[in-house]
Amino acid sequence: DDSEPVDGPRNDPLMPVAWTNEFESKSGKTARVFTTTMGASQDLLSEGLRRLIVNACYWTLGMEDETSERAVVDIVGEFKPTSFGFDAFTNGVKPSVHRLVRR
Repeated sequence: DDSEPVDGPRNDPLMPVAWTNEFESKSGKTARVFTTTMGASQDLLSEGLRRLIVNACYWTLGMEDETSERAVVDIVGEFKPTSFGFDAFTNGVKPSVHRLVRR
C-alpha cells in the first residue's frame, strides 16, 4: 500500500503491526514475505490473529484463493499461554514436557 501515514503524534514513531513485501530473487522468481510484530503467546488467543497468520501463509505461497474469513483456525489441544515480561516465566517447564499434537 502506498498510503501516506497519518500526520501527528498518532504515528510518531510509526509502527506497523503487519506488512508484506514482494521482491525478485536472484533466480528471477518473485518472492513474497509477510512480517508481523504480533505473536506473543497471549496474542495467539485471538482468532483474528491466527486467521491473519494462516491467510498470510497462503498469500506467501501464491495461494490467495485459499484464504477465507471463515477458515477454521481453532487451537489444537490445550493452550494456556503465560504472561510475558520480566519474571513472568514458569519455573521448571522445559521443552521436553511439551508434546506434539497431530490432527
